[in-house]
Parts: sequence; structure tokens; C-alpha cells
Amino acid sequence: MAWKSDHIPPPGGTTRGIIAILAAVTLLSFSDALVKMSGDNFGLAQLVLLRSTVAAVLLAAWLLPMHGRSSLRLTRRGWVWARSLCLAAMWLSYYAALPAMSFALAAACYYTAPAWMALLGRALLGMKVGGRGWTAVALSLAGVLLVVSPSTDTFTPLLLLPLAAAGFYALAGLITWSRCQAENPGAMAFTLNLCLVCVAAAALLLLSLFRPRGTESFILALWPRLTLADWSLAFVLGCLLAVIATAVATAYRLAPTPVVGVFDTAYLGFAAIWGAVLFGDVLTARETLGIALIACSAILMSGGRQERKDHFS
Repeated sequence: MAWKSDHIPPPGGTTRGIIAILAAVTLLSFSDALVKMSGDNFGLAQLVLLRSTVAAVLLAAWLLPMHGRSSLRLTRRGWVWARSLCLAAMWLSYYAALPAMSFALAAACYYTAPAWMALLGRALLGMKVGGRGWTAVALSLAGVLLVVSPSTDTFTPLLLLPLAAAGFYALAGLITWSRCQAENPGAMAFTLNLCLVCVAAAALLLLSLFRPRGTESFILALWPRLTLADWSLAFVLGCLLAVIATAVATAYRLAPTPVVGVFDTAYLGFAAIWGAVLFGDVLTARETLGIALIACSAILMSGGRQERKDHFS
């Protein structure tokens, strides 16, 4: 099925979209580092439920007094919810992988997303990616491979989780670009968090009914007892998510998906910083070279002129 997009980017939209996604990944990398640090204190569904409840309440408290109930209305409700479900699947897959691997490795697997975006964009939206765009994608993938350094020791089934997260994120970005241009970013962010609350609540219900006894892993934990510090952290994560979700929705409305996807890989650089500062994971020369290649791909993609029919020269 081909998804046709007749969207014409607004003047300066690409630049503003790049700024929005860079702000989002700065905050997101820090938020994800906090999740990795606190994974032993929470259950996955519990953390998602608490964080998104805070984010949804904050977004509603911001939007309703300023713009009324119209600020939460959706033009294409089905597509916005489809986008939200993709992002919910993305977060659950990525967070499930974090406790079991280094932050940099999980991030590198996740940032195969630009390649997913280019391939899915061509297949579903008919986007034409020229030589410059494909070169940028190839550089990005080469950088990811250098960071991951696939081998029999490093390749485990758990790597499929951040790879799946990348695919879900790419699909969400394409839905935003092609089907959600008329939506208010705040309304999309609110819907996303409402969706996350529903998905997490459903997961908790299933765990309460079918969870194997004696299993207390991050993924399968039902509702660990939380300290005041844990509740405070959940509130901080919710505040960060409210800002992140709005910034991401803004970026994918303003700029073409592959462009945003390449600049989205700045997350890798921030993940390397937080990994060194918070977890003592210092990058090797090979990993540094991989991140440098990803940065070059972003510069190369930004140097191409964006034409109206999603053609990347």
C-alpha cells in the first residue's frame, strides 16, 4: 500500500524541525539514562504508567487554560492513535533492553532508525532518496556497525529489542509526516501519553493475571514498593516526557522524516556522554569513529536541498 503525501513544508520548517529534534534528543538521552539507572527500583509497566500519567496531566494543565478544549482535538484521530501505539511499542522495546546492555550499545542499535525511515518512506510514501541521501544513510549505518561491532559475543537476541524499537520509531515518524500535519503538537503529545497510560495499565493487568510467581525482573515486575525518591524521579521523568513528546511531534510536522531521523542520531553523542559520566562507560576509538560517521551523515543530509515532493538530492 502506498501512502501519498501532498504536504508542502512551511517556510523555514526544516530548520525549525532540526532545532526541535535536537532539543528533544538532548532531554530524551538524559531521561533514558535516568531510566537505566533506576531500573532496579521500578517495573517496566509501572514506570511507563507513572511517567506518562504525570506527562499527560502537565500537558492538559498547560493546554486547557491557554487554548481550551479545542487544543486537545484531533483532526485524524485514528492516525494519531496509530502513531501513539507505534511510539508506545518503541518505548517498551527500548526500555526492556536497557538493563541488559550498555547504554551506548542499546542506543546504537536503536539508531538504525534513519535507515528504516528511508526504506519505509520509499516503500510507503513514494519518497525519492537521491545519491546524497543514500550516502548519508550508508554513513549512518556504518557508524552504527562500528559502535555495535557485531560478533558472536555481542550479538544476542536482546539486540532485537532496540532494533524493533527503531522500526516502530521510524513508522511513527512517517505517520506524523504524512498524516498528522494538521494536528496540534500538544494534542499529539497528550494523546501519546494517554496511549502509554492505557498500554501500561493493560500490561499491569496482564501481569497480575499471568505473571510467573517469583519473577521480579524489570520487565515482569508488577508493582515494586517505591520510596519518596522513586516517586520524585517518576515525576521528573514525566515532566521531561511532556517536553520531549511535544518537541518530537513538532519536528516531524515541520521537517521531512529522513532529515529529522538523521539529526535524531545526535542522541548517540549524548548517550556517550551520559554513559561516561553516569556509568563509567568510556568510548573506544572504534566507537568514537562510529559516532563521527553518524555526525557526518547528518551534515551530509542537511546539505541537500529539500524539494517539495520529498526528494533528497
